[in-house]
Amino acid sequence: MTEPDLHQPEPPESSTTPPETGNRAVDDALGGLAELASAPLAEHHDRLAKAQETLQEALDRGDDDRSDNAG
Repeated sequence: MTEPDLHQPEPPESSTTPPETGNRAVDDALGGLAELASAPLAEHHDRLAKAQETLQEALDRGDDDRSDNAG
């Protein structure tokens, strides 16, 4: 019987759910990043660039434009 190696890191979870921020654009960007591992390698650059652009726009807006939460 073999014992588990306690010094080995656990493999990453195959399906992680990103936290919800309440900002639809940010949540969509984070969701796209969470699905990156299952996407074809050829799509990684475009997906990363789109997520970066979306997140940067959200940071630039700050709390001034919270139209996603307006109700």
